[in-house]
Amino acid sequence: MNNKFSIIGTGAWATAIANVLIDNNVQVKMYGINKQEISDINKGRNTKFFGETLLTNSHLLSATSSLDEVLQFSNNIVLAVPSVALDSVTKNIKAQLKDAKINVINVAKGFDNTTGKFLSDIIEANLGDSMINLATFIGPSYAIEVFEKKLTMINVATKNEIYANFLCEIFDNHYFKLEWISNEMGAQIFAALKNVLAIGVGIIAYNNPGKNTHSAMISLGVREILKVYHVMSNDNNDMVGYELSGIGDVFLTCSSTKSRNFSFGQKIAQIGVDQSLKQEKMTIEGYDTAKILKNILESHKVYVPLLKNIVDVLFNSKEPNQILDFLNW
Repeated sequence: MNNKFSIIGTGAWATAIANVLIDNNVQVKMYGINKQEISDINKGRNTKFFGETLLTNSHLLSATSSLDEVLQFSNNIVLAVPSVALDSVTKNIKAQLKDAKINVINVAKGFDNTTGKFLSDIIEANLGDSMINLATFIGPSYAIEVFEKKLTMINVATKNEIYANFLCEIFDNHYFKLEWISNEMGAQIFAALKNVLAIGVGIIAYNNPGKNTHSAMISLGVREILKVYHVMSNDNNDMVGYELSGIGDVFLTCSSTKSRNFSFGQKIAQIGVDQSLKQEKMTIEGYDTAKILKNILESHKVYVPLLKNIVDVLFNSKEPNQILDFLNW
């Protein structure tokens, strides 16, 4: 199997993943549309996201604006683009590939906001028989900490254990570890709904600033996400909740002001939903995912009062300070 990797994207996650690979002496070529980012990467840095910090072994890395060039470089393709761009990007890749076959590693997680489908389903539909394997990186990870070489452990979700083992061999080092999980659906549900939960926990943390409360809400949230998984998958196994992509990702996203969703929830507690949306310049994944969750809860009979109240605060004019009224205080 080809040990070179191509990365679609030149953003923070794309660069962090590239840095892991070249640190492991793997050749990497990146594709992007931002001329400044491409120029920076070819000089061994990405100033927009990581300042003047130099990439490791930058002689192994190059960037280009030619999609054809990056697809010819390797058949291992890392998709590191925003979820909103995934549909168009994968269609463009399919058109360029012709008869070539590729392995795909996706780092975008959760649902497609337009269709409500899993992002993995969008990739599979668009790439079709051009794709040999699909794997998704999911778990507790901030790009900046991966770039700074702080110990990070995440799941690689794929049906193919052999390909998972190959990726573990390529990516694993003293600060970045992959663990295989075959439950792609469960991992993706947690990846998506943890962002909704983080908004709610942010609201609660502002109004009830105690560690006891915070821990309880994370526990309730994990339990409720598992219930949603059960009704969507017809699988009553709870094991996915204990994975890095389960409780690990939930804890990180619901416990740090680095999390846009958690911070957005705290802002809602202070100034309300409408004003928070007006002030927010970046995409809040949990807000968009909550729209999809609203439809899921309407079509499935599942008792998840915390998640339902988060949806009601966001879309049904429920007061943020009433988010815990299901506890019958």
